[in-house]
Amino acid sequence: MYQALYRKYRPKTFEDVVGQKVIIKTLTNSILNNKISHAYLFTGPRGTGKTSIAKILAKIVNCESLNGVNPCDKCVSCTQTNNKQNTDIIEIDAASNNGVDEIRELRDKVSLVPSFGKYKVYIIDEVHMLTTAAFNALLKTLEEPPKHIIFILATTEPHKIPSTILSRCQRFDFKKISINDIKQRLKYISKEEEIDIEDNAIELIAKLSDGGMRDSVSLLDQLTAYTLEKITINDVNAVYGTITINEIYGLFEKIYNNELSEAFNLIEKYDEEGKNLTKIIEAMIEFLKNSLIYFNSSNYFENEEEKKMYDNMCKNIKEEQMYTSIDILLDALKSSKNTNNIRLIFELSIIKILETKNVQKIENMKIETPILDEKKKIKTETKIETKETNDEVKNKIEELKKLRITNTLSKFDKKELVTFKNDLDRIKELLMDPDYSSVVSLILDGELKAKGDKNLIFVYNIKNLEECFNLSLIEIEKALKKVFNDEYKPIAVSSEEWEPIKVEFNKNMKSKNNVYEYKEESNSLDEIYEIKKENKEKNKTTNEIEDIFDDVIVYN
Repeated sequence: MYQALYRKYRPKTFEDVVGQKVIIKTLTNSILNNKISHAYLFTGPRGTGKTSIAKILAKIVNCESLNGVNPCDKCVSCTQTNNKQNTDIIEIDAASNNGVDEIRELRDKVSLVPSFGKYKVYIIDEVHMLTTAAFNALLKTLEEPPKHIIFILATTEPHKIPSTILSRCQRFDFKKISINDIKQRLKYISKEEEIDIEDNAIELIAKLSDGGMRDSVSLLDQLTAYTLEKITINDVNAVYGTITINEIYGLFEKIYNNELSEAFNLIEKYDEEGKNLTKIIEAMIEFLKNSLIYFNSSNYFENEEEKKMYDNMCKNIKEEQMYTSIDILLDALKSSKNTNNIRLIFELSIIKILETKNVQKIENMKIETPILDEKKKIKTETKIETKETNDEVKNKIEELKKLRITNTLSKFDKKELVTFKNDLDRIKELLMDPDYSSVVSLILDGELKAKGDKNLIFVYNIKNLEECFNLSLIEIEKALKKVFNDEYKPIAVSSEEWEPIKVEFNKNMKSKNNVYEYKEESNSLDEIYEIKKENKEKNKTTNEIEDIFDDVIVYN
């Protein structure tokens, strides 16, 4: 019967273990100096050697003829262990044996002496899955264990283990295995198994495994079944559900060039091909991170093709926009873990990136305008204000913001808030409507924090989005009315503004001191709209004059 590669090449001695040098050295010295503890806790990410080292340690402590720290593989204990028949090494899966009854049974059996070796070794995997009652039952045994008992507890989540258990174990924190160590191990296995594979494919496998040796070997095993020919980097991407770095760069080109339909077509194509969209989001974040590294230290990278792509990104995309895009994609990655419709989350994140890019572009826009100097030479150093807003509009918005915040909190209802937050997903119905798509994505990008009757407060981590929301109130109100068939009065605040508002509100509620008085709105929103309209007309007139007089106009 075929044996999986990760089982076939599981380390059998400390020398075979890849990485974890500090842990191996500590355990080796403990064995050589006869200072073996009664309880160990192995913690760390999956596939980093916790169970493997636990089995090796169990075999070593029971070997009758040790050669340093290498088991003899000839004595009764070693032979039994190699044949998986050693009754002195007991492996327990706490995920399926997590009750108090199982641990009590274990506690009753620990008094039994070993059959062949010096110790009875209990390896409890996924120990964090034990119930509170089971931990309490285990505690007594850990406090006063028989001399012939060793416990090795393994877990990926040490924070779930009670401190009373932790304090009675020697703790070893396993680290992710380096990409270089994984590459060397994969090359060794490929040579032993006569697997024909490209070096760059091995490197990609090492990167995708995220520090887990078992994951990398399992992926290599899967690739040998996928193709009978030489394994290439394209094969790795096909099996793992990812796309190449060139495709990632191409997707960013579509996004940052405002080619939304082309970007969506690519996402649809990847989805239909069975690509893992979550992995693609992770790869996009990685690409942006590398672009930022290149921006600050171009010598960090060696691959010339990749350097060219990062260089183009840095020339065309501002550093601030890259950070904003990373934040949006990280939010999408977090949301993707709680939904079955990852594609929708992905597409929404693309819209958000486009929106923030366009907002920043408007705010930072420079228009080069010809200026005639004394020598009739052209200079291009003039900056023109392109915002439609002015101080009057900002003041009006601030007044409206204060009023709507007060009105919301004066009639705040937590039950209504929870209900409406769940219903707010209905706004997605308008995402494909060109008249509403931009404001809908604005609404979805914020977080509804308060509701009082028809008043709503949305909170934004990005200041630009909060300002954009408040400048688009009329359109947002129309979108809400279209979906909910009711008149709502939303307002947006930044997360920095929201914190003191929330603290003050909670303080007043605790003291039962309602200082919030509801006031009817005047025509503030209409006034803002009229001012914006007038500004548009002025800008239009100015542009018409420029068209008539062309380069005669001089801006100071």
